[in-house]
Amino acid sequence: MLESQMMSVQRVTEITDIESEMPRELDGAGEALKQPSKLNLKPSPLSENALKADGWPWKGGIAFKNVSMKYRPSAPLVLNGVTLSVPSGSTLGVVGRTGSGKSSLLLTLFRIVEIESEGSIEIDGIDIRSISMKQLRENLAIIPQDPVLFAGTLESNLDANSKATPEDMWKALEAASPDLVRQFKASGGLKSEITEGGGNLSQGQRQLICLARALLKKSKILVLDEATSSVDVQTDQQVQDTIRREFVDKGVSVITVAHRLDTILGYDKIAVLGQGKLLEYGSPSDLLKIENGEFRSLVNADQTNKQKGGKKMTVS
Repeated sequence: MLESQMMSVQRVTEITDIESEMPRELDGAGEALKQPSKLNLKPSPLSENALKADGWPWKGGIAFKNVSMKYRPSAPLVLNGVTLSVPSGSTLGVVGRTGSGKSSLLLTLFRIVEIESEGSIEIDGIDIRSISMKQLRENLAIIPQDPVLFAGTLESNLDANSKATPEDMWKALEAASPDLVRQFKASGGLKSEITEGGGNLSQGQRQLICLARALLKKSKILVLDEATSSVDVQTDQQVQDTIRREFVDKGVSVITVAHRLDTILGYDKIAVLGQGKLLEYGSPSDLLKIENGEFRSLVNADQTNKQKGGKKMTVS
């Protein structure tokens, strides 16, 4: 076991020594815009204080403009010239087959991977590279596919920064799931213990806690990365109802990478990705009218799978 672990340490050391393949994060305000660019972009101000004081983001509109991205300088593009917009308060469903670039698109929004300099991502007209990663990510709420919970209390998992009041936490939990509120109030309240990874909770309960956490952030932008692909249909419906009531109806911009196509058929726009490119983009009704269209093909395949499995939803 020791020999195996030391080999792992050696491999990590080798990777971290490859500077050209593992560049450091450009997390300061405007640092990413200082990189060489064919567009001759001017460096942005090194302070984001004015934006922060003015309450940015103001509405939550997002614009992806000619976005290309690769995971390493020597690797091929995983996103290639993607251009689409999410007007403030609207909903966008992102679909595509495995390896199409769906999750990669979300990584660029959070600047987990930087895009190529020829493109840009703007929130309310502000290039997200002109602000620090901390400021950017504090203003984005995400519900991931695998709920992230830590060993500690319910309170610390809902609000790690201790900015919310107990009343706000209970309101967020109530909005996410009244059943969950009754369960925790009967077992220790906000001081209820949660084991590492939420091992003492079901998958659905962990996802609902992540939903309550997103509600507490009161962000103008919500991102869901196949958030309900691992929960039962009943929990999925509960999550979707809460998202519609607490986010969409309140003017929050919502981007959903969807496994269950039924969850995004009522969205304003659908983006269909394939091999890193935007294949189709428009309203669900318009895309379904395209004969031999990619979105229509995905929906037909999903319906066929459901018919084969009875009432059980299947995912691709």
